[in-house]
Amino acid sequence: MFFKWRSFRRGVVTCACEPEWPGLRSVVDGHEMTGVPSPGGSSPLVLMWGLTASCTGCGAEYPHGWAVADRG
Repeated sequence: MFFKWRSFRRGVVTCACEPEWPGLRSVVDGHEMTGVPSPGGSSPLVLMWGLTASCTGCGAEYPHGWAVADRG
């Protein structure tokens, strides 16, 4: 099955950058993907693949919903 549900809640991590969360990124099979915050929760792609996003500056894991950014 494709879904990778997390059965535990992670502690909230704060970003050490100024301003907070200057950018998001995720790595899949050695390829970096750019992410964007998603106020409606994580996208189906992010949930299905079990992806996590981190800050482009300090590397903190993003604790909120996000989606893969459009390529363009």
